Amino acid sequence: MLLFQFLLKIKKILNFSALQVLLVAMVLNVAFGISFYYAERNTQEGLTLLDSLWWSMVTMTTVGYGDYYAQTNIGRFLISYPCMILGIGIIGYLVGAVANYFIEWSARKRRGDLQITVKGHIIICNFPGEEKLLGLVKELRALPHFANKPVVLITDNLQQLSENLLKADIMLVNGPARDESVLHRANVLNCEGVIILAEDPSESRSDDRTYTIGSVIELISIEKKRPIKTVAELVSERSRKTMNRSQVDGIVSTDGVASCLLAQEFCFPGLNDVIGQMITATHGSQLYLHNTALIGQKIVSLQKAVLEHEANIQIIGIIHLGKSLLNPDKQTTIEQGDILIILAENGRDLPRIEKDLIAAS
Repeated sequence: MLLFQFLLKIKKILNFSALQVLLVAMVLNVAFGISFYYAERNTQEGLTLLDSLWWSMVTMTTVGYGDYYAQTNIGRFLISYPCMILGIGIIGYLVGAVANYFIEWSARKRRGDLQITVKGHIIICNFPGEEKLLGLVKELRALPHFANKPVVLITDNLQQLSENLLKADIMLVNGPARDESVLHRANVLNCEGVIILAEDPSESRSDDRTYTIGSVIELISIEKKRPIKTVAELVSERSRKTMNRSQVDGIVSTDGVASCLLAQEFCFPGLNDVIGQMITATHGSQLYLHNTALIGQKIVSLQKAVLEHEANIQIIGIIHLGKSLLNPDKQTTIEQGDILIILAENGRDLPRIEKDLIAAS
């Protein structure tokens, strides 16, 4: 222990790195091995230089197999003693250095100080609360495409990841999401997409920060010529027009939604449960959007085709020229760029049905 502390002091004074200490250990291993060979070769018949290097390694690491040992006084007191004492100190230091590295790395990871190197991950900006964040991650991972996607949280309001966030396998990047360098530390150019949460759902001024983050991300996307899918949450519907200028791909506003749900539930008790099932990915059927290739087909033909299929799926609407049409006229013809709105247990069922229809036509 005293020798180990001594080596630590020497390391601080001379600024040795663990790699340098490892190189010193290797040099000493060779030096002790050669010394042992010349001291013992005339006493131990058949002793080779490789045997001596082996003896030096097992002695320095305190393994001590006993297959080779010093039989001369020079080998015992001038070679073996220093080999064992220095070996214990150096190996102890290396083990401590490696352990310290992993402890520090784990602490930095928990604090969000590391560069994110994963790709295809989902970035979530801002931390409005643990419960909301975990709920969002749960919904994302309930979708087949995102089930195994890494999740990276960017926030400057969290000192380190809590146990619940660690268990949810969420990575942290500590810093303001509006800072371009922080976004690059989260590897934004190689992510699957970005979700910008309202920092404080009770404060409409949170939309200003959301707008700033969305604008910075879109500028990075344009500058690097890499599309970055971005969806933003708004507190106030009045901020939608401003948010549209940031060119984010999607905007979600809960402003006024609660009132609508209350009114509908009052008129039709139980309807809220129906809507809740449609918007969650954890159970039941969900809503999906599908870029269809069935150009020229009529909606009624597709609806009949899916009704006859074994999969639980319904076509309930269409997005045409950016406008959503629920329960459209049955004679509506699908045009280039139209998107189908479907209700299904599995979003992959419609592409399979569509492939069969294309093959049959």
